[in-house]
Amino acid sequence: MFTRLAFWIGLKALVMVGIIIYAGIGLGPDEAQYWTWSQALDWGYYSKPPGIAWQIWGSTQLFGQTEWGVRAGAVVLAILQAGLVYLLALRADLKPYTAFWCGILMAFCPLGILGSLFAITDGGLLLCWTGACLTVVSALQQKQAPDPLKVSLWILCGALFKWPMYLFWLFFLLMHDWFFPTQKKSRLLIGGLISLLGLLPSIWWNWSHDWATFRHVFSTLQGGSSQRAGGNVGDFLGAQALLLSPILFGLMCGSLWKWTQKRRQLSPALFFCGLVTLTLLGGAALVSCFQKVQGNWIVFAYPTGIILIGWFAFEYLPRLAIWTKLSLGLSVGLTTFVLLFSSIFPYRLSPLKHNVGWNALGQVLQKAGYDPDKHFLVSDKYQTTSILSFYGEGQKRAYFLNLQGMRRNQFSYWPSLQEEQKGQTGYFVWVENMPYLKREWPTKRDFYQQSLEHYFEKVNFVDLIPLVYEGETIAKAAILFQCQNCRESESLNSNLY
Repeated sequence: MFTRLAFWIGLKALVMVGIIIYAGIGLGPDEAQYWTWSQALDWGYYSKPPGIAWQIWGSTQLFGQTEWGVRAGAVVLAILQAGLVYLLALRADLKPYTAFWCGILMAFCPLGILGSLFAITDGGLLLCWTGACLTVVSALQQKQAPDPLKVSLWILCGALFKWPMYLFWLFFLLMHDWFFPTQKKSRLLIGGLISLLGLLPSIWWNWSHDWATFRHVFSTLQGGSSQRAGGNVGDFLGAQALLLSPILFGLMCGSLWKWTQKRRQLSPALFFCGLVTLTLLGGAALVSCFQKVQGNWIVFAYPTGIILIGWFAFEYLPRLAIWTKLSLGLSVGLTTFVLLFSSIFPYRLSPLKHNVGWNALGQVLQKAGYDPDKHFLVSDKYQTTSILSFYGEGQKRAYFLNLQGMRRNQFSYWPSLQEEQKGQTGYFVWVENMPYLKREWPTKRDFYQQSLEHYFEKVNFVDLIPLVYEGETIAKAAILFQCQNCRESESLNSNLY
């Protein structure tokens, strides 16, 4: 079964490589941001630990500063992820046939497909979480106490991508106290201390940067820097159904219900998988009743959730296996359709509208006279600044100019426009999609004309330049200003995180 699984995972990886190279799906703003981080390797960054920047640095060293170079690591992590879920199913005493389908479900559900396309922090976290689960489940299968030192290494590595990795200790300690209460506590303490080494790079960076990451995380958990957001339980559950596919999500809910009824008769390994999945999803859903919870915040509940689906649909109620396979087929078909034919969607409804038009941006800048040897690029959104850095000719790091009092970001901690470009000329870029573009661009043009004159001796409006069309209608466009002779004026530094 492993050879069969390897064939399908390998085939999927080849298809994803082709999509990355030929489908024209540009980097998303977060991917472009992480790429800018990789161009200035450090022990930490404003909003995340350093793992994703290190990952992209490694892949771009091998494959160049291209979209494929940025995303190559995601393809590799997705291959390993499916393999670990297969092993996790075997160690949970599921049949080899069931384990094969668990690996396939992980690889070909929307989460698995998109996780092998986009270079984001969830890939590294998911892999390390699954590795930690495998360590515990393997020990439970052998009726041995899980080794906290082995688990601590997975947690250490996962924490380099996202700090929620430390939640794993909660489940480890519960299983330890229930099944192996006589294990020496000294190894637990040592394991906990080893895992905390994953925080050291971020702490080192934050020590000299106002503890920005911690402030940002705290602000995010409070609902954002501008105002406290209300609950979004409906949106949260809908996002989970889309990440796993609606039918699979329904099967997983059914498996969790059956787990609550049969938990005392199940093996310790299956009990552990159900405990992890139910606690994480239930806890996140409860929190989402009171404040906004992003859909991807709890994706690490799904490796063990897929194990439960395998047990429920292939072994406990095998008649449900056909629904699992049907769901998988629909998932692959719909996800592939979206990735390859998103251009037929109305642009405002396209799930990839933030990933298209960027190659045209590079051409637009060239036609406007941008020369990377003479000019700089600047914007007042860190997302646009990141896109300009990657897609601008020469891939020079662009500058963030906080004209609207937005929260801080990584560009706030790098040399500013005034520090490095005094007396120089460059281009300010604002990008927007429809319908906001049509409604706001005249107002934005006047706002930027007046605001930029504080920082430059002369500001010339170049034009509104289309980047993406929907039929004959402009769907995405950029406003360009040529900014001459950068003044030594004080930049606007926000106190929001």
